[in-house]
Amino acid sequence: MAYVLVRIDDRLIHGQVTVAWGSDLAPDRIILVNDEVAGDEWRRSLYAETDALGAAVSVLSTVEFLERNRERRWKSERALVLVESPRDLLRLIEGGLAIESANVGGLHYSEGKRELLPYFFVDGDDLEAIRAILSRGIRLEARDVPHTQSIDVASLIAGLGDDSGREGQ
Repeated sequence: MAYVLVRIDDRLIHGQVTVAWGSDLAPDRIILVNDEVAGDEWRRSLYAETDALGAAVSVLSTVEFLERNRERRWKSERALVLVESPRDLLRLIEGGLAIESANVGGLHYSEGKRELLPYFFVDGDDLEAIRAILSRGIRLEARDVPHTQSIDVASLIAGLGDDSGREGQ
């Protein structure tokens, strides 16, 4: 099943997703896949009721998403899939999500992370997941908004060591 965009963004649904990507791609649905958000009824409702410029919003756990993906639930919709981290995307891929590419749109600074781009910071765990995704032949592009240059993540991380950004090393 093809999605109009699969995106990693640690802020989940926010202006860049709804306004910039939403206007550019015109999705019918934004599918936020996050176990923590899906497990918190208040947060789940808050995101599900987001004004996504006419797109429906579904907030699902990893298990819920993978089940619906296998059912081809959104086959007639233009759906955008949104996850919080490279590790989350890797779990979906390992669970059966078949994609050719994904967008890294926002992994922001936190202690122990190294800056690759102003909106793309990684630690060792992020790099491990990114490399695992790339090793499956999936292309990752770094791009925060649709009309900026796409940067190949494989090239961006090519010279980085495995322990890049890990605290205490």
